[in-house]
Amino acid sequence: MIQVLMFDLGMTLSDGNNRPFPHVADALKSIAKLKTTAGKPLKSCLVSDFTMPSPGHTVSQIFAEYLAILDTTTLRPFFEPVKKRVTLSTHAGVMKPDRKVFQKALDRLGSQAALKNCLFITENSDHVKVVRSKLHMQALQFGKDFNDWSQASAIIAHIIASP
Repeated sequence: MIQVLMFDLGMTLSDGNNRPFPHVADALKSIAKLKTTAGKPLKSCLVSDFTMPSPGHTVSQIFAEYLAILDTTTLRPFFEPVKKRVTLSTHAGVMKPDRKVFQKALDRLGSQAALKNCLFITENSDHVKVVRSKLHMQALQFGKDFNDWSQASAIIAHIIASP
């Protein structure tokens, strides 16, 4: 049973110029209304690779840099409060698709869901393969499993409804 939906940002929700792909905002509005098979609201969050801390750069500073990028996409309102609903590889100290990043996202979200109860959406085929085979998560690859965000809500609703 899917309880948590995790999105990648760059090249999944937004293009290389930080512009949302067509229909992303409408899809996120529709997805926000979805419920799990238990009738509870589907939780969602962003999980992105980003800069690792280095001398002179704190996680807080790096998170602020990411949030500035998220602001330019105009998608930030869909992931408020960001301290709960946005997780960077920076927070976990490892890059995706390492289990620690996804577990950190669940922790920040305050979810007790197991990874097998999460659906991850990314454009990265290597990440899709790893999360499916090693982490036992469900995954959709933007650009392969669907190409148009106007299709996303129906696809996700179907996955959620599947036993």
